[in-house]
Amino acid sequence: DELNSEKTVFDTIYDEATDEWTNVAKVRGLLGAFLFSDEAVEKKVKVLSGGERVRLALAKLLLRPYNLIILDEPTNHLDIHAQELLKNALKEFNGTLIVVSHDRDFLQDLTSKTYEFKDGSIYEHLGSIREFLDKYKLDQFRSLEEKQIKPQAKPAKTEEVKVDYSNVDRRQLKKDINRP
Repeated sequence: DELNSEKTVFDTIYDEATDEWTNVAKVRGLLGAFLFSDEAVEKKVKVLSGGERVRLALAKLLLRPYNLIILDEPTNHLDIHAQELLKNALKEFNGTLIVVSHDRDFLQDLTSKTYEFKDGSIYEHLGSIREFLDKYKLDQFRSLEEKQIKPQAKPAKTEEVKVDYSNVDRRQLKKDINRP
């Protein structure tokens, strides 16, 4: 939402740059690290794909002097190479990261705490994602989610009743059945 669709990729970053980043070569280097080549830096933001917009927004974010970054599923719309670039950039970040993600590989070596939201409570787990999953003897988050889904109780046995529908208006019956 903070990207001006009329600006170019280069101008988006250059206009945001402060102090050490006002050097054109440094801005181009940052854009290159986020997979924007010579031609791509001249594209207008409005023609970028979803993944390109995410990469540009993340590059812009890294220019700001924040000590806290909150990311919600940051690997969505990113290819594997872009995910690695983002992960490496976040490893260099000297602040606090709060990352919501189901991507175990992305989180490995990036986080040191995991918070689990379960049954209306929050549980803190110290250590890597691998240690968290090992604790539950799981390979992936999806398995944890499936494990938490409780099977529905079997309905009590009911008495079988035979009904004669031979004299029933079938159109009305369908309406009655489909009525919420």
